[in-house]
Amino acid sequence: MRLNVEPVVRLLADLVAIPSVNPMGRARSGNEYSEQSLAEFIATLLKKHSVDAELQQVGPNRPNVIGYIDAKASQTLLLEAHLDTVHSDGMTIDPFSPLIRDDKLFGRGSCDTKCSIAAFLQAVVNVVQSHRQLDYNTLLLFVSDEEYRFTGAMHAVRNGLKADVGIAGEPTQLRVVRAHKGVTRWRIVTKGLAAHSAYPDRGKNAIYAMSKVIKKLEEYAAELPRKKGHPMLGTPTLSVGVIEGGQAVNIVPDKCWIEVDRRTLPGENIEVVLDPVRDLLRNLPDWEFESPYLSVAGMEVAEDSHIVQILARSINDVLGSVTIEAAQYATDAGIYNGAGIPTVVFGPGDIAQAHTDAEFVELQQVRQAVNIIQRLLAP
Repeated sequence: MRLNVEPVVRLLADLVAIPSVNPMGRARSGNEYSEQSLAEFIATLLKKHSVDAELQQVGPNRPNVIGYIDAKASQTLLLEAHLDTVHSDGMTIDPFSPLIRDDKLFGRGSCDTKCSIAAFLQAVVNVVQSHRQLDYNTLLLFVSDEEYRFTGAMHAVRNGLKADVGIAGEPTQLRVVRAHKGVTRWRIVTKGLAAHSAYPDRGKNAIYAMSKVIKKLEEYAAELPRKKGHPMLGTPTLSVGVIEGGQAVNIVPDKCWIEVDRRTLPGENIEVVLDPVRDLLRNLPDWEFESPYLSVAGMEVAEDSHIVQILARSINDVLGSVTIEAAQYATDAGIYNGAGIPTVVFGPGDIAQAHTDAEFVELQQVRQAVNIIQRLLAP
């Protein structure tokens, strides 16, 4: 898509016009449900501007993009954001035909988080074109599958990701998020015995068994906010988000499963999350845990740390003030902090617009984000 607008807005529109929907573990297929095309577009753009770039395959048609600028500096800065978006079902706008109205750009992923990708890329391109000396070696990383299992970020770490400090792009309204919760997700399964629904006494109803499990989890979730919490993040939470079971209405269901979402505080490990729930259900019959399919740690970076201070300085130079805060959601920053890379969260956009039926980002924040990252890279 070609628009008669400034480069970063044109770039953001191009990114939004390339679908990169995460199938979220569902039976969805096609080019729309892949990060491949978007990753190739970004790699080509980086190479066009003489930045070394490559695709790192995480799964079939689910790559990461890695770009690197060696500035002969003593430290390396990671600029990271995720390629994937949530689905576009039920949107009230055309999700992949970016629309600009009232200095906002509408489309799926415009806020979460292609605006961060555009801002990071444009800032790097501007600095490269200006031939200014960078203060940091710059590692650009755009990852797949953040919306579901965080596999892109985990794959990058397993394959030797190295940086001294990092920024994970998410919609923070240009605020610095230095702490956020983590998340552990897993399934609980109840098993029964199938029978004709005319003779329910001949079977064992797995949905009835699950109802008892859910009741216990609801009581436990209500207790968590009463426990001592983190000074910035409050208390952990638990929610049951998905339930499926049964084959047909005239068959006693022999299986039912739920997905549990437990938001964690920095320092809480899997045992701290799972053991109390196991104890809670111990006297109930016919249930079992599946191993967590996602576990991302909470993170906290000290306010006086190097990455917080240098980013805050750049924000203040552009905006005249800076806000440093915490967030309730989880991001890839939890993975990078766990790998020893102090990483904060920052980007244009408002999280309240993420995943909505008319998702948009305010373009003035995107422009300001470009200026902030440029100042950080080459003051």
